[in-house]
Amino acid sequence: MGKVIGIDLGTTNSVVAYMDRLEPRVIINEEGGRVTPSVVGFSKANERFVGDIAKRQLLINPDATIHSVKRFIGKRYKEAGRDTPLVNYEVAENKHGDVAIKVGERLYSPAEISAMILQKLRRSAEDFLGEPVTEAIITVPAHFNDRQRQATKDAGTIAGLNVLRIINEPTAAALAYLHDRRKNCTIAVYDFGGGTFDISIVGIDNDVGDVRATRGNSALGGGDIDRVVTDWLLEQFRTEHGIDASGDKIVRQRLRDAAERAKIDLSTATETEIHLPFLTADAQGPRHLQVTLTRAAFENMAGPLFENTIDECRKVLAESGLRVEDIEEVVMVGGSSRIPRVKEMVKEFFKRPLNHAFNPDEVVAIGAAIQAGVLEGEVKSVTLLDVTNLSLGIEVEGRRFAKLIPKNTTIPAQKIQMVSTVIDDQHTVKIHVLQGESGTATDNVSLGEFELVGLESAPRGAPRIEVKFAVDASGIVHVSARDGRGVQNAITIRAPTGMSKLEIEQAKSEASVHERRREEAAEVKDSRGTIEKQMVALETFLREHKALMHKQDVAETEQALKRGRMALAKSTDKANIDETSNYLKRFSAHLSDKLGVAIIPIQ
Repeated sequence: MGKVIGIDLGTTNSVVAYMDRLEPRVIINEEGGRVTPSVVGFSKANERFVGDIAKRQLLINPDATIHSVKRFIGKRYKEAGRDTPLVNYEVAENKHGDVAIKVGERLYSPAEISAMILQKLRRSAEDFLGEPVTEAIITVPAHFNDRQRQATKDAGTIAGLNVLRIINEPTAAALAYLHDRRKNCTIAVYDFGGGTFDISIVGIDNDVGDVRATRGNSALGGGDIDRVVTDWLLEQFRTEHGIDASGDKIVRQRLRDAAERAKIDLSTATETEIHLPFLTADAQGPRHLQVTLTRAAFENMAGPLFENTIDECRKVLAESGLRVEDIEEVVMVGGSSRIPRVKEMVKEFFKRPLNHAFNPDEVVAIGAAIQAGVLEGEVKSVTLLDVTNLSLGIEVEGRRFAKLIPKNTTIPAQKIQMVSTVIDDQHTVKIHVLQGESGTATDNVSLGEFELVGLESAPRGAPRIEVKFAVDASGIVHVSARDGRGVQNAITIRAPTGMSKLEIEQAKSEASVHERRREEAAEVKDSRGTIEKQMVALETFLREHKALMHKQDVAETEQALKRGRMALAKSTDKANIDETSNYLKRFSAHLSDKLGVAIIPIQ
């Protein structure tokens, strides 16, 4: 078995790490960075770009540049309304009723887009480690429901990864803390990322961490802060020029980019200048935007979002049965946790020191790598017990929700519930699996349903049907049912992710084909680069020694250069390029030996 990697698949940025003996290490990507933007770009020729190169395309081609896809993964289309204002690309509905991302005429599921990001991270890991990588731990927000977790696992499968475990992001951060500290205490993990917010209370006793309670908000992150500032900039532009530019996607993207930079600047400065020349134009000519944003004004407009995180902190304490005084330390995670006002509010609420010992952008991936080390057997000194983030149960008579596994139950968990028929001589029972906290079934998330058929004729209430719920260590739900005669049926909740097993396999095959084409294109590019270096060396040699060369040698050199140019013109014909490269290498060696002067290609 090769190395198991830990992946923080973030809304804004992603990070991959591994265990180097007993120490977690962040993997450097192909561009030399520790963090990879979670952005996928498509060219007009349907070429894919992932990471920094895709992020650079955002300002000029927002329709075909996909970011923040984590906000949509595993969601029904009807649930996506509050997230669509954060993006400029088209969000559509697929045949399953789930969110789809439209690029040109093609619909991609969020899992497919996420798989492209995971492929990039996997490739970076393989290049860095020098060996194939096929297994991974992937983190998700603590509040992700079963459908979102399964869709994330599907993304890993499409990317060619065997996802050994899905773990909660604050749980991963707590693992990093547990691995580093060895201190008995109760901590709060405050995770304010680019797209989501999580808060978890974790008790640490020797080498065991026990998650007491967790809460989250999927519509609360750095992107939402950027949207507030973007709307403010649009209003400033409308006030100054009388132009409503909110419908222009390129303008909105430029403003969103400026809003993000201003947010970052205000973490260290008390005010920042936002200057966007040629933002748009009208009959009077080009229109510019130049405004000053102070930290006080920024904190005022984003204040309600900051306060929402504190509300979640209050609720998670109540669910854990603990008081503020019981929390000894607060671990700050996520890029948005760097905002000065956020740090002040968290410190005021918990009245405890904030732990900034970890890089908030990397700590989740480091925790995932530690979990990978635990599964590999390299790390044996830490254990962390996670909990369910939402209650699980079934729909019963009267469209009520019967909870079988309550929220904040330690996982893995299992529960058996006896149910019965509601009408006489009923031969089929439909088991509708739900996740949520409302007592009304329709107000919760439907995870799927299946039927138990072949029941004997009997009065209502007579058949005794055993429904067995199980939640594995990844938080994924498995349900089975059987009657007293042994008639049974079972389901692993997966249909609601919007992708069948066949569709996942097709997407995986397509991803593999694209990866081979990318590798072939990279090989062609390398071969072209070799020819270009050989030609530069020959051209330099000809220019410097032409007066001393025989006419036939000059003619042969010019013919060799011509052959090189013709090969470069056929940029996709690798066989011709390789053949020409070998020819130039032989010709250069022959000419060098003949004239006694070395021809050395540039490196």
